[in-house]
Amino acid sequence: MHVDQKSVSSQTHRITYTHIKTRGPRICFMFSGLGYTYEKPLLYYVTMLMLKHGIDVVQIHYAYSKELMTKSTDEIADVMMQDINLVLQDVLSHSDYKNIIFAGKSIGTIPLIQRVMKDEVYKDAVMLLLTPLLTRTELFESLLENTHKGLLVIGARDHYYTEEVYQLKTNTMNIEVIENANHSLDVLYTPTESLKALETVLNGIEMLL
Repeated sequence: MHVDQKSVSSQTHRITYTHIKTRGPRICFMFSGLGYTYEKPLLYYVTMLMLKHGIDVVQIHYAYSKELMTKSTDEIADVMMQDINLVLQDVLSHSDYKNIIFAGKSIGTIPLIQRVMKDEVYKDAVMLLLTPLLTRTELFESLLENTHKGLLVIGARDHYYTEEVYQLKTNTMNIEVIENANHSLDVLYTPTESLKALETVLNGIEMLL
């Protein structure tokens, strides 16, 4: 296994990313939350799971102000895709991966749902939507049209949770609602339940790999 820390720039943007290489034929691009970074439990163990299966991992390191969340869903997607596209182009132009997986957490699901999932180039990619912002109408409506294989996970006590989430279940997209879990998929003050929630998520992902 080899780890590269890289940066890529355009005339207006510069973005860094970590590329963990297993020399396997598959790759997982990961989009973190604003405050939920790759060292936090969920994304840390999703990374470990990918590496267990010989899947390369790219962790994109963006940083945005909380003010971005006041923008429209499409504005957020456009801002983030300026950075994300730089990484996608840099990685995919130098490698010949046979399968692509995308994993987004919280705000990281916005460009994933609004842009990547609608791009014909990625029509066969597996989508892992971890605590998506389902109360944003545009996101929910986009997901109603989804045809990708994947997994959507959200906590029943997440402030972005809606009971309509089960409308999104299809033959290809699995839905997992974690009872009593918040936006971090933690069950507060009960560590063992939080660990069980994490195990549920990892088992759901592993079934897709």
